[in-house]
Amino acid sequence: MPPLVLLADDDRDLTEGLRWFLEADGFRVLTVTDGLKALEIARREKPDVVILDIMMPGMDGVKVCETLRAESEAFIVMLSARDTELDKIRALEKGADDYVTKPFSAAELAARLKAILRRNRAATPMNELRWKYLAINLDERSVAVKGIPVALSATEFDLLLALMRRPKVVFPREQLVQIIWGDDFYGELRLVDNHIYRLRDKLIAAGLDPCPIHTIRGVGYAFRPEE
Repeated sequence: MPPLVLLADDDRDLTEGLRWFLEADGFRVLTVTDGLKALEIARREKPDVVILDIMMPGMDGVKVCETLRAESEAFIVMLSARDTELDKIRALEKGADDYVTKPFSAAELAARLKAILRRNRAATPMNELRWKYLAINLDERSVAVKGIPVALSATEFDLLLALMRRPKVVFPREQLVQIIWGDDFYGELRLVDNHIYRLRDKLIAAGLDPCPIHTIRGVGYAFRPEE
């Protein structure tokens, strides 16, 4: 079954043009023009990827993103004409997996979607990683601290899994980019920092304090449970 994309933007010309291109490239596409409708359809249709414009009537894209992230494992891509670092950080902190600045080409967006979807390893065998109160279920792609589920974005989950699989190993940012996004990365290395900070905050809020994810100054990150 081709991946299902939900595209939410109040620019009808944009959504129709993207829908035509993405369908020609092998995706199934649903389009909506307001945030509340996007949330309703996402809950009903369970899309693989949700693309959200930040400025939408009904409910803005960031709020839709935050709401969906608490209840869905769908990949979320934000669209915006604003290119400030603060806007990007705000969207990523609310659970977005990627951020695309307008104007952009349909071909670029399609390439980003394909890169994101390649990270969904559906064939992962049933398994679990544990450290003290932290548990990762690889088959369900779920995380729990002290038995309580922790809602992570797909990117946060993949980062935690990569670090936890090789404790004490220092991962440079460039290596984490390659592991998580592959050769199709279209962003800045600072995006890795933003996702790590958000992941660490969620684990600490869930009761995993001190957090075993450490910053290695000038290099990257490591899972160092003994420190």
